[in-house]
Amino acid sequence: MPDTDDLAIARWQVATLTGRLRCVEDERDAAVRDRDRTHDLVRRLRRSRSYRIGRVLTDLARDPVRNGPALVCRAARRVRRSPGPGGNPRRAVPPTPARVYVAVGLSREGSQALIRALRQRIVVDGDHVPVVVTDQPALRGLQVPGVVLEYLPDPQTWSRHDPGEDWESLLAGRVAQLCRDHGADRAVVVDPRDPPTLARLL
Repeated sequence: MPDTDDLAIARWQVATLTGRLRCVEDERDAAVRDRDRTHDLVRRLRRSRSYRIGRVLTDLARDPVRNGPALVCRAARRVRRSPGPGGNPRRAVPPTPARVYVAVGLSREGSQALIRALRQRIVVDGDHVPVVVTDQPALRGLQVPGVVLEYLPDPQTWSRHDPGEDWESLLAGRVAQLCRDHGADRAVVVDPRDPPTLARLL
């Protein structure tokens, strides 16, 4: 691949940012839908018989003398006891977030060095799962423990395959999909002229 210039890297950065923004917009829309579902659930709960009985019991607990023991007995008969859990529920461990690395235009040696550095990075500090977008054919189909590799044809190959769609749109769409699929919280573009070493990744 020819030497990468600043303009090409800038285009890749814009496409990567576009893809990440699409993912953020999807997350926002999902949060709005979840909020609406929660509001509907609260409204249905407040109209439910169990909720009304619970309110009566709460009022009685606050002032038992005024409301009388008879009402307590009637309300207690209506409440169905649900069996308790068999044991203490385990606290859910949040999934490790991912980070998308757009590593396009690197040589075979540079791509392999980046993968090694990322692999060593997560061994030292596994605070995220690296998701690497690469156009290096030598890495296509490669399985690396702890690192997700996503092959994307380079711009020249793609232009021959589908001249109607620009490569940056393809990259933006792929980044957005990877952010959704892997729960990525960041997306960065690796400068092929100066790929990061392990020391810079830490």
